[in-house]
Amino acid sequence: MDVEDAVSESIEDRSTGGNSSEFQSDDEGTAPTRKLQTSDTKTRSIASLVRTESGKVKLLDQNIETRRVLQSAIMEVKCHLFFANGYPELVDKNQVALQALIVVAEKRGVHPIKERLQSDVRYASQLGSLVDARVPILRRELKEDACANADGYFRLGHTDSGKAAARRLLDKLAYIYALKFDINNEASPIGKKPYQGELLLFLIYRQLFHSSRSIAIKFTERFVEIANNKGQRPEVPIPLLALVATAVYAALLWKSQGSPSKFNFTGNLFSETYNYHVRFLEKLKKDAPAKFHCMMADIYEAAQKLRYSGAAASGHAAELEAFELLDLDNMEED
Repeated sequence: MDVEDAVSESIEDRSTGGNSSEFQSDDEGTAPTRKLQTSDTKTRSIASLVRTESGKVKLLDQNIETRRVLQSAIMEVKCHLFFANGYPELVDKNQVALQALIVVAEKRGVHPIKERLQSDVRYASQLGSLVDARVPILRRELKEDACANADGYFRLGHTDSGKAAARRLLDKLAYIYALKFDINNEASPIGKKPYQGELLLFLIYRQLFHSSRSIAIKFTERFVEIANNKGQRPEVPIPLLALVATAVYAALLWKSQGSPSKFNFTGNLFSETYNYHVRFLEKLKKDAPAKFHCMMADIYEAAQKLRYSGAAASGHAAELEAFELLDLDNMEED
């Protein structure tokens, strides 16, 4: 049975209360008159799916209310990635998408869609698959951002020496720390500043503040809740920081392998690294809670500052700051 037919049939069954006739008589013996079905037609239209000739369901083909629910649900799932689990498909991805759709439909007051999601498994699966499809894309965008900026932030260059430098940064997870560079661009981690490397801060800024649809803009209340609970300062959530650190790891691994053209960022490949960072941060939170919360708040604040920095837009803050100090006119010359 076609999804459209299934949706229409089910809604019609509920709304007519067992009387499928569209003709009704007000008084016995009078001629029946056609009752307008405007409300029922609108309900049927909202809670139905448009499919292609080949039977596929595409987001942009759907009616405006369905598209809005889907797009908002995608943002809800992105919020889940950053606040709950960066790789939900390894546990409960389908349930995450379904719950996001139901929550959004409820918030938007689109009750026909909410009811259909709760009563029709096939309809819920079709909508959920459109949301699920965005999860790897959201992570891929983060990974591509990390790959595009790794050379500049880590001073890797484009030679074999860059591959060797990337491997050194992967050793003992040096890449998560703020770094200091010597005259030969050899990096040394600053042990008292974990998870405060410039590339990590830049990527967090991009995820939290870069546009009007960024997480810290769309879900401000989530960070307000954190601030109310932890010393009046908003903090980055552990899943977000772990996912960003995993993206940086992936970028350096990609660089150390000679920048191959195919390089996926799936849970099968990188969930172990992600889970390691989650465990590391949870242990730090347990062993040194005051220092942990201070660090997480400092990271949020540093990322927020990049929002107002012209340097952040270029992705090369450190390089531009160096040029600000350059006094070219007074430099000696031969």
